[in-house]
Amino acid sequence: MEKRIITSILALAVAFCAAAQESIYYLPSTTITVEVEAEQETFFAGPYAAFAKKLLGIDVRRADEVTSRVLSATITPKVEADRKSATLLEADVPELMALSAQGLISFGEKGELGVTWRFLPPMRGDFTDKGLTGDTKVVKRIVYKTIPTDTAFVRVPVEEKFIETKTLEDRAKEAADHILSLRAQRLDIATGNTDATFSGAAMADALKEIRQMEEEYLAMFRGYSQVRTLTASFDVIPQANVKNHRYLAFRTDPERGLVSNGRGTPYYIELEPEALVREEASQSARKAGKTTQIRYRIPMICRLTLTEDGRPLVETRVPVYQLGKEASYPVKTN
Repeated sequence: MEKRIITSILALAVAFCAAAQESIYYLPSTTITVEVEAEQETFFAGPYAAFAKKLLGIDVRRADEVTSRVLSATITPKVEADRKSATLLEADVPELMALSAQGLISFGEKGELGVTWRFLPPMRGDFTDKGLTGDTKVVKRIVYKTIPTDTAFVRVPVEEKFIETKTLEDRAKEAADHILSLRAQRLDIATGNTDATFSGAAMADALKEIRQMEEEYLAMFRGYSQVRTLTASFDVIPQANVKNHRYLAFRTDPERGLVSNGRGTPYYIELEPEALVREEASQSARKAGKTTQIRYRIPMICRLTLTEDGRPLVETRVPVYQLGKEASYPVKTN
């Protein structure tokens, strides 16, 4: 019994006061840290998506979209001093002072040493290298000019060339024509319906190059996606006065990724305290020498579940000090 009590006292945070026979210590508190790794996919719709069905007979996504999904989550309970539980100890207890080497010693606030950006800059679509078509086209028109003759003026048709800026549909049609032409070339090479002779590695290289060119044009219709990995850490501090121990851990925002609040799919931490075993109080008292009572906490063991819309993702057991039992321990003093 004494061993288990001393183990609980190990988590005490101790700070010395000016008086030699006085010290202040704090009861332990548990913070649950959730380290999350997620995958964010950013889809960029092709500029010719609206013409994909008409020109190529394929259905494609027409709007940009950002989606995020959780890949893994790690739960770590961390013990720290509960600053709301400061207790003055008017005694010199060498045993307790030695246990302060476990950490959690408060000598004042420590300033930030650096800043780490949690959110990466937003991605932007770039189709500059996807298509090989130009922005302008040459248009031939017939115009009539009046030419003087010896007896009269005669109007004659004259062909003139004009440079016009292509419309979006013009560029889409040109890209679609290239795709269909490349497919025809690939079929001709594969079936031998060509003046050039391809065999072995040469045929494979030719087909591969044509396929790559086709994919470049198809991207202008189908769009493309970029995927990046996001990591973030979130802290959940259980409160003893909360009846239903259900806490929002984080959210997966479609655009911002992993966030502590806002919109997006919520992920909750649910704690279910395990039943306590009733213990008989010890009747043996220390009669020799002077004693003082040391307050300590016995942590509550809780079953923890990380859920996504009610679906469990991670299940584990963690000790939570602030939900546990407070007691006192007699220590002999001089």
